[in-house]
Parts: sequence; structure tokens; C-alpha cells
Amino acid sequence: MSASVLPVLVSGFASAEEPPRALPMPAIAFGVLAFVAFLIGLGVLWTFRNAAAKIPPPGAANDDKFHG
Repeated sequence: MSASVLPVLVSGFASAEEPPRALPMPAIAFGVLAFVAFLIGLGVLWTFRNAAAKIPPPGAANDDKFHG
């Protein structure tokens, strides 16, 4: 039963299809925006590079004899 209903539904939806909508901007702009977002993410990542090495290990913070 369901095998005979499915093609009827699919053909019914295909005939009631709306015309294709235009993109809000040129296709190349989507690629440019994705590349810019990637570069911004890379910039944020680059800003925090080597930040974990600047944190002293536990117990090493008070080992300095010359500073109070």
C-alpha cells in the first residue's frame, strides 16, 4: 500500500513546486565570506598561541626567592 502512495505524493509535491528563489548575493560572495570568517577564527587562535606555556605549573608560583 505505501509503495503505491509514495510516488503519487512525490509527483504531487513536485508539481506544486515553487519557482527557484534568487540568492541574496552573488555566489562568489559566499566563498569570500567563509574565507573571511576562517581568517578571523585563525586570528583569534593566533592571539592565544602559547598561552598555556605562560601559566606556571602548580607549586612553582612561590619558588622565587627574590620576589615577595
